Amino acid sequence: MDRFLPDSPGSSIFAACLPAMDATTPLLLSQVDSALVQRWFEELRDDVRIVLAEVLNNIVEHGYPPRSVGAVAINMHATNAVLTINVRDWGRAYACQTLPRGSSPNPTDLAEGGYGWFLIRALVSELAYERAEGMNRLTLAFGL
Repeated sequence: MDRFLPDSPGSSIFAACLPAMDATTPLLLSQVDSALVQRWFEELRDDVRIVLAEVLNNIVEHGYPPRSVGAVAINMHATNAVLTINVRDWGRAYACQTLPRGSSPNPTDLAEGGYGWFLIRALVSELAYERAEGMNRLTLAFGL
């Protein structure tokens, strides 16, 4: 599941590059949501929003050094069967250049965080990561 997926063929339905900041995350999520509604992908809205919120939060919190600003780029493509979202940033690489596995929530544990990668992996049909030339590239696929 953590293999590299090439850029998807199909029609481009959204592209944006903005500063990776807490303040821009809601704007990006809103723009992605609007693109999904316009292209009749309403059934994916909740899953995409959860996944992208987790991914963007990770980039903002862990990808760039404190008090610095980097960029994040999102591109979405669709075919009849798959919605593919490519997220790129120029922050730190993931440890060992692999994505965290994520652990399932323990119902008796009241921890507020730490389940993002579990959610991401549960909601996407495919997931891939590559680090090349100082850039992180995360590819998320959602079956239609």
